[in-house]
Amino acid sequence: MRHYEHVSFPRFQADLAEKDCVVLLRDGVTSEVRGFSTLKVISTVVRGRRLQALFSGDTIIDPAFWGDQELIRGWCRFAGAVRAANPGTPLYWLLISKGYRTYLYLPLFFARYYPSPTEATPSFEQEVIDTLATQKFGACYRRTTGTLEFPERMGNLTPALASVPPARQSDPRVRFFLERNPTYALGTELVCLAEISPSNMRSIAGRALVEAERQAASESQDSGRPAPAPRAAVS
Repeated sequence: MRHYEHVSFPRFQADLAEKDCVVLLRDGVTSEVRGFSTLKVISTVVRGRRLQALFSGDTIIDPAFWGDQELIRGWCRFAGAVRAANPGTPLYWLLISKGYRTYLYLPLFFARYYPSPTEATPSFEQEVIDTLATQKFGACYRRTTGTLEFPERMGNLTPALASVPPARQSDPRVRFFLERNPTYALGTELVCLAEISPSNMRSIAGRALVEAERQAASESQDSGRPAPAPRAAVS
């Protein structure tokens, strides 16, 4: 409630109940929760090709811990386990963003992501976005704008977190987000997509994904059984 408006605990509980994973960021001294992200694995078929997506729901980090990378490490551990359990099945990140900071996770950790200020969304990736967003959100998804517009307020960032500092206003990626999602402050979500693979992930995220996938595959080999589909992970 400190970071969002127009939310309620019952609504949060209902949203949480349909997720497969919660990644928690805890204070190393007090063990208090300082951030979290909820995740759900979605399966679908596009152009006859089976694929999976990690859908990121509510995600927030206490401003005092911005810049900490533990949340992305925990996220990558879960993603690596999903890939190990489904070898050969493409895995994507389905991200909905009602704030520019969330959108900036894409260029920070991925080489290619959509929608992007530097290239048009390829037709296949656009079809993946449309398919997943329609499957998850139905009529709330607007194909013409690539956004989610809900009939009632489902939660928005507080004005302090929604505001864009002057230093960020010249960033072309931030400007692009604001152009594509001009009503973000009201809780409108921009639907985004990135392939989760070592070749498409940058820096710490790519290394964490490879390590997690290797560990899950090794554990599967040692047990003689296929890697189980992950159901929960906490960092």
